[in-house]
Amino acid sequence: MSVGNRTLSWQTGEVLVIDGSFIHQEWHNGVRGDNFVLQVTFCHPCDESQRPLYGPLQCGRPIASPGAARSAVEYQDAATLPVPFAAAALWAVSLPDLAKCSSINEECPPDSQHGGPNPLSALNTWNYIMNNLRAAIRHTTSQTQIDPQVMTAIGQVQEGIQNFLAMPSLEQYAPVVTLASQILEALTPWLRQQAPAMLKFPSPAARLPVPADGRSPGTFAFRLSNGVEMPAIGFGTWKLEGEACYQTVLAALQLGLRHIDTAEAYQNEAEIGRAIRDSQVPREKLFIATKATSVALGMAEPSYLETIVAGQLQALRTEYLDVYMLHAAGVGGEKLQQVWRNMEYLVDLGRVRALGVSNFGIQELERLWSIARVKPVYLQNIFKIYKQGEQILGNSQSVMDWARSHGMMMVGYSTINSWPHLLQPLSDPHVLQIAKAKGRTASQVLHRWALQHGIGVIPKASSIERIRENSQLLDFELSDAQMSALDGLATLSETTHNKMLPSWREDVFGLAAATSTPGPRFDGFVEAMRDQECIRQPEEVKATQWTLGGGGHGISECQAACHAQADCGYLVFYEQTGFCHMFRSCQQQLPAGDGAVLLARQ
Repeated sequence: MSVGNRTLSWQTGEVLVIDGSFIHQEWHNGVRGDNFVLQVTFCHPCDESQRPLYGPLQCGRPIASPGAARSAVEYQDAATLPVPFAAAALWAVSLPDLAKCSSINEECPPDSQHGGPNPLSALNTWNYIMNNLRAAIRHTTSQTQIDPQVMTAIGQVQEGIQNFLAMPSLEQYAPVVTLASQILEALTPWLRQQAPAMLKFPSPAARLPVPADGRSPGTFAFRLSNGVEMPAIGFGTWKLEGEACYQTVLAALQLGLRHIDTAEAYQNEAEIGRAIRDSQVPREKLFIATKATSVALGMAEPSYLETIVAGQLQALRTEYLDVYMLHAAGVGGEKLQQVWRNMEYLVDLGRVRALGVSNFGIQELERLWSIARVKPVYLQNIFKIYKQGEQILGNSQSVMDWARSHGMMMVGYSTINSWPHLLQPLSDPHVLQIAKAKGRTASQVLHRWALQHGIGVIPKASSIERIRENSQLLDFELSDAQMSALDGLATLSETTHNKMLPSWREDVFGLAAATSTPGPRFDGFVEAMRDQECIRQPEEVKATQWTLGGGGHGISECQAACHAQADCGYLVFYEQTGFCHMFRSCQQQLPAGDGAVLLARQ
């Protein structure tokens, strides 16, 4: 007898316990099993009808009858969450800025320097859509099956995206977008019918404890490695100008915020200084962070730094800065050494308590680290669910981990903004699902997510209501599963057709199993799915020679057998047992074990 591609033997009266998914098996090695009767009993100590057999037990929830659909209400396990892959794909494809980039035009120019609609951002968005599609197909419980060729087409789109990103060529853009749009158009009716997938998330690594007792936002601080206390929740001032800047900073201070972030380039330090003065908050209760922009970018000589800082101190109406940063990794070589020596001199003079940098990647940090006498203790970079630490994520190590291992505190900006890309975190269904469950706004969830990673936050707002909303982060907490689900959005953003990325994030959505890695053993075939097999009924779906009989075969032997048949379009190879089955069509699939790989013939 064959069960799930494993040959079993038994004696009369012997009981075999097998997985219920392997019950249906009519043929084995060409012999129809008319003479066999298989009696199956499902055993479970928490099944209501079987509890007396096992004695007193603590059972969490009733066991659903076999085949019954599981709803979100049934999942009482805190590690299990609904994940709206289908809704996220439909949401992202409907973004107005993506529609502007159906072709390269005036609304979608090839210049990507300033963010917004451009070909690079559009293709990043399409990659997010394709990965949500992959995950929706992989985790669906729908009876409507997807043709494996769809997965092949998705892989072609993602491969085209990677080719474009590696070497942008305008003529490559239209074919990729056209195919991606065709896939979405074909799958939209199916996607609209899909409920969120119910996924169980692994326990994450230990996270920094963040209070949830309702304390004032200015009273919770992270300590920099040089001993300086930094309020974890700050107020950002990018693009705030004039009287509006003065009023919002004053409101932030009155609402209890004590960490203010600005920069030379923002040209609003005088307004911030007035707000600080009028708030009457003692200077020692404040944490003021600002940046050197012109010398960092090479627009001013390093020797001008002391003069620039003197102007900033005067504008901010303070005698010292809590953190002074290089605004970007612009200058290098000898000029970087000169700039940093001048930064260190500011520390020696007592005008700056701690040094930091902004918009630095790991390579730039390592170069600076090698020359610095006074090491930077503060790093301010982009930190959002799609780009967790860098605008272009490194694959081997996260900048967050590098900074932490070198005693640097990280502060994240643009946590809720689309800049410099198109995806809008505040309206992403993945975020809204968690926000609804917590009874919080999307902004609060996203900033709390960063805090629970030990990342300081500096949300900007232009109204008192939004400032208050963004400051209310210390009276709730996200569960481990919710943190893992939000962490995983970076993998939906970055994973390619053949590689799960970033490698330093856990593959919580199973994207590695959904990626294809064609190689010599798949010559003439494309991997369409893993852990799935074609349904074996009716008989017409099977190729003329359906099986090679028994296990122990190699992939090349199975491929050769399929190639030899004109009616063989699909091959299922079981890596653990060496079984293979061949099919004419594969419109429907079932979950399968034994390392099942579903290959589509090219």
